[in-house]
Amino acid sequence: MKEHNCDILVIGGGGSGLVAAVRAQELSGKKVLVLESGKMPGGGMLFASTMRTFHSRWQQERHIPDQANDFIRKGMDLTLWKLNPKLVTRAVLGTGAFFDWYYEKELPEIQAKYEARPYVFDIPVQGQPGPQIDGFHNGSGKYIVNTMVRQCQEQGIDILLNHRAVDAQVEDGKITAILAETPEGLQRFCCKICILSCSSWIKNQEVVKKVYPAFAQAEVLPNAHQNPNYRGDGLTIAQKAGAFIDWSKFCLRVMGPICSFTETSPFDALTHADCGILVNLKARRFVAEPMAPRMDPFDTGHVLLQQPKGRSFFLFSKNTLEQVIADSRRTAAVTGPNPFGIPALPDLEVVDGWFTEKLDKGSHEVGRADTLGELARQMGLDPEQLEQTVAEYNASCAEGMDWNFYKDPKHMIPLTDAPFYAVGCKLSTDGAFGGVTVDENMQALRPDGSRVEGLYVTGDFANGRHIVMDGVKKQVLNDMSWALSSGFIAGTAVGQAAR
Repeated sequence: MKEHNCDILVIGGGGSGLVAAVRAQELSGKKVLVLESGKMPGGGMLFASTMRTFHSRWQQERHIPDQANDFIRKGMDLTLWKLNPKLVTRAVLGTGAFFDWYYEKELPEIQAKYEARPYVFDIPVQGQPGPQIDGFHNGSGKYIVNTMVRQCQEQGIDILLNHRAVDAQVEDGKITAILAETPEGLQRFCCKICILSCSSWIKNQEVVKKVYPAFAQAEVLPNAHQNPNYRGDGLTIAQKAGAFIDWSKFCLRVMGPICSFTETSPFDALTHADCGILVNLKARRFVAEPMAPRMDPFDTGHVLLQQPKGRSFFLFSKNTLEQVIADSRRTAAVTGPNPFGIPALPDLEVVDGWFTEKLDKGSHEVGRADTLGELARQMGLDPEQLEQTVAEYNASCAEGMDWNFYKDPKHMIPLTDAPFYAVGCKLSTDGAFGGVTVDENMQALRPDGSRVEGLYVTGDFANGRHIVMDGVKKQVLNDMSWALSSGFIAGTAVGQAAR
């Protein structure tokens, strides 16, 4: 077996791993290798955007108030003070330390972007947004990845692509080598310190079924959080080293209802409509509509996860669709597109034509019919049950009170006028989380609370910033910020230890 030697081995070339690698090599001057199972570095960081940043010199120089104290207190309240406050404080303040460090390495033209748009996200409940560049789907993550890759090249850090870590060799409780599947076959990578930045386990069906059996059966729209390389490779390695795998912290974040089309649709506002009704595969209502924006989008996903296959269908009649169009235009005239960038709906004739076009192309995710029975058959629902569901809802509208699901009476308009419409929706996911318990330096801990020598864990595979309440993740710091801060903290600790 071909053998390689290094001082510091980073498993995972996503944003967290790249930051850890650059920081560790910079401080120690030691040989660092990065093993990445994919075809390119960056992982989910290439699609990340919400970088919350606290206590940075950059913000202080621009007189941006620091809200770290309030942010940490709210986060600790949210997670019932079950988290290690030392780790939480280090992680939140680490966002600012990371940004100052990263900003000095960034290209001048990218620095200018930050200067032009210091704020993009205004989320007062969540706390202070960080310096951002572009909008929600074109955020800072890709710039950070590009900078870290440049730094790896300048500092002599090799990023070995298509190298999947599959096993560990352990001596006296310490990892001495990692076995990896490579294009040239199985190879051994000997190391003195190992950083696990191997991200999610969402494509590991055995783990998914253990954590969320319903998710394994659900119909889920594909996205970047379901990278086929997210197979939970760190589980075997961490267990070999004796690290504490805390299964109580394993969870998925699910979102919905989301229109089942893979392309972006100008009619996404239909899935946020007040006057539609929402039914499941059994053609039954199950919640007060609309769930969004009344509920957190991650909480609504868990409501849908309780339904067969996570499927749902928004139903409209001509008269309710006219009301939805009028409402979307009135809202857009006052506030502009909502935070998700969903524009106002066009005229009913245009919306109706969109349904007809989709049906003509053979879509099974929309329906348009002159009767509820025909609409049900188009969507694969039980016609009698759908007719009964609509009749019960219309009766509640006439009474002025929805005693079944407590919908706000001002949004209750009966579905009476043909044609009738349906939009199929599925679940989406924001990722899978949970893995190794760590201390405030991101060093892995054993079940008895002692440290695992030479093993550090970052990103989604590290526990410490969230709890799980009946399957729902409650967190003190969002994914992107945690990834960057934990990578920076681990890289700093490793760099200092390896000197």
